[in-house]
Amino acid sequence: MRNLILGPAALIAGLCALPVAASAAASGSYICAIGEVYECEAVNGCKRVSTDTINLSEFIIVDVDKKQLTEAAIGENGETEDIEGLNSDDKNIFLYGTQGKETWNATISLENGSFTGGISDAPSSFALFGNCTKK
Repeated sequence: MRNLILGPAALIAGLCALPVAASAAASGSYICAIGEVYECEAVNGCKRVSTDTINLSEFIIVDVDKKQLTEAAIGENGETEDIEGLNSDDKNIFLYGTQGKETWNATISLENGSFTGGISDAPSSFALFGNCTKK
């Protein structure tokens, strides 16, 4: 467990029964636009695919305080997924979780807003790239 100097707005999240501290800069909500998706397979390599191909919204709201991801689609109620693990430092927010037999992870840069993520589901995995801004 890491000890950090926490401000009054710090987020305390439980992970494996140990507290994980997030910096105050990582609190609140972020809206992320997924700009590029690549499907990768062991023998065939990677190819660019659309978010529709993998049933993913182009926009995702990351609520750090509630530990939730929500699809943001115009005119639709987006699905919400719980974030199982969340950690941050003064430069990044790190997220991960599972859904069915899939695992996923993402990193949001607090310095420039870049989003990098991945989804693993046999026989392929997906690499996601985009940008986020504080909501």
